[in-house]
Parts: sequence; C-alpha cells; structure tokens
Amino acid sequence: MSVGRRNSLDSAADLRSYLLRRGYWSHNNGIVFPSLVSSDNLNAVRKFGVMPGRKDVLFFLSYPKSGTSWLKYITCHIAFHDQQHMIKEVDKIRGIKSILSCIEFSSPETGEPNHAELSEKLRNHDLPMGMSTYLRESMAPEGLIQSKHKVIFVVRNPKDVCIAQLKSLLSEKDLRTRTDVGRYVDQFIEGNVPFGSWFEHTLSWWKYKNESNVMLLTYEELFSDLQATVEKIAKFVGIKLSSDYVEYICKKCCMNKMSCNGYDPEEKHDDFWDTINDGPVGEWKDYFTVSQSDKFDLKFRSRFVGTGLEELIPMN
Repeated sequence: MSVGRRNSLDSAADLRSYLLRRGYWSHNNGIVFPSLVSSDNLNAVRKFGVMPGRKDVLFFLSYPKSGTSWLKYITCHIAFHDQQHMIKEVDKIRGIKSILSCIEFSSPETGEPNHAELSEKLRNHDLPMGMSTYLRESMAPEGLIQSKHKVIFVVRNPKDVCIAQLKSLLSEKDLRTRTDVGRYVDQFIEGNVPFGSWFEHTLSWWKYKNESNVMLLTYEELFSDLQATVEKIAKFVGIKLSSDYVEYICKKCCMNKMSCNGYDPEEKHDDFWDTINDGPVGEWKDYFTVSQSDKFDLKFRSRFVGTGLEELIPMN
C-alpha cells in the first residue's frame, strides 16, 4: 500500500475497499470478515449447540490478536499433564490448523476444518476438547455461557490489539508510513475493521465475567507472569500440576523474544511458533501519537467507565 490516494485509509469506505480487495467480505450487519469465515458457517455456528454429551469442553472467547492461540497451546499442555506423549498425538489428530482454528473458520484450500468436521474428529477421540471463537455474543453459539461448559474470556489492551491487527494486514514497508497507521487507528476506534468493534465485542461478553464457569484472563498477565497464569488455568480446569511440570510448560510455551517472568524460551522447531507473535505489552507506544492515544482513551472511558475493565487494563 502506498501513500497515494488510491490506497489511502482515510475513511471507512477506503479501508473497506482495501479489505475487499484482499478477499474480505461484508456481513449484512456491516462487520467485515476474512474469507475463512463464510456466511454459511456463521449461520451454522449460531445454532452449533454446546455438546451436552461432553463435560470436558473448554471454550476460549476473545477478539482477534488477543493471544488466544498462544493460550490454547499452553492449555493443551496442561490438559495432557499426565500423558505428555499425547501432545504429538493431538497434532496428528487435530493438526496445527485445528489448534489455531476458531469454530467460525473453514477453508478447504488451506485444510482449515469447519466446526462440524472438527467436532466430529474430536467426538471420536477420548481427548479434552478446546474450542474458540472471535465472534461477539450475538453471533456466537447460542446458550454458550448457560451451558455451564468452562469458558476462558481473554481480554487485551485494545491499543496493542489495534497494532497487532494492523501488522497482520500491512507489510513492514507500509507500517513505516505513520499516516496509514493513524488512519487505521481512527477506523479501529470506530469499529470499521475485521470482526467489527473491539468495544462492542468486549462488552458483549464482559457481563458474564462473574459467572462461575467463566474465567477472565488478560494478555498482560499471561505475558508478565506465565507461571502464575499456568497455575491459574490449571486450577480453573481442575488439574493439579507438579511444580516441575509447571516449569516445563513455562519453558516450552514461552514465546520467542518475549519475557515470561524469567523463563527463557526454548528453541522452537515446529510451525506453530511461526504462526503466532502478537507482540509485547505496550507495543502501541511505538506507533501511536499522543493525540491518537488520547482519542483512544476517551473512547475507552466512554464505554467502560464503572465496569471494572478500566482497572484491569491500564491504558497508559
């Protein structure tokens, strides 16, 4: 994308046009989705149900670029604490696409399984089941919270989410053009970006934060204290881990080039680590101007004042 008028991100129409050229499409509610999310799959997901025959289903709820794939990888190691050899079996059965996949994703071209194919595979194996979605509540499976399946709701500072999302859309060359960054920040604040408004998405799930089957987790605590987070997740899902195995998980699942509370990341030899790198906490400071940050803060306060989220996620 050049700085020329043709590829400008000055307005929502310009950004939408850019995304449509990249293969995105617009839902009738105005939200833009990538091609991995088909209209048919969205309709099916809404009526997906929550697998009443299984009690070991764990759902992950988040907005894209909030660290969900990393979290699912960690949780996979927790689930197989007593049979570590099964980690490789999981890769054989689900494949890396399944670990990263959301239930609304489907792509025959890339091998991305749709939710029905994935659930059928897992239904035939005696494995703990983890499923995730980037959808807001009104588009996610009906009755998800009420099903009493365990749910981990992941929230991340929206300024960092904005930059991580932008980096996934633009090349490094384009990122050097700070005018385009500023334009994208404006559109993110207004919700004219893939998967819609971060603010609306977060509010739609936030009201369930105190439900007994819901655990609230922030990207910031996952990033800053991996050990405590691993122990917190294990307790939530009812698994007791030895201190040695907690240390093993921290070393195995510490992201490259990231601080994990003193743990050095192991050298990674699989494709999984090439697919996730949502960036460090506070990366937005390398891109936002003071005025852009202030504009973001104003929007955040207007939507979340008094909810408690403003205390959970410092915006400065």
